[in-house]
Amino acid sequence: MFDLVESSIKPLILDHKILEAGYELYLRAPQSSYPVINLRDLSCKTGKSLLECRNAIVEANKLGRFPRCALEA
Repeated sequence: MFDLVESSIKPLILDHKILEAGYELYLRAPQSSYPVINLRDLSCKTGKSLLECRNAIVEANKLGRFPRCALEA
């Protein structure tokens, strides 16, 4: 039962460090129709895995942050 609750809540917890570094990269990206966030750069800045970085940005996007962005590895 605990595993079910944890798997439901865990995606909702967004890593503040990833979001702040991601926002910096988002603002520095050329302002095209889809600014690109490089996941490798984000991973290097935060010390988190590519997957953790990707998941945090995707979840934040669902909540309205990083509108119309693209991700690259």
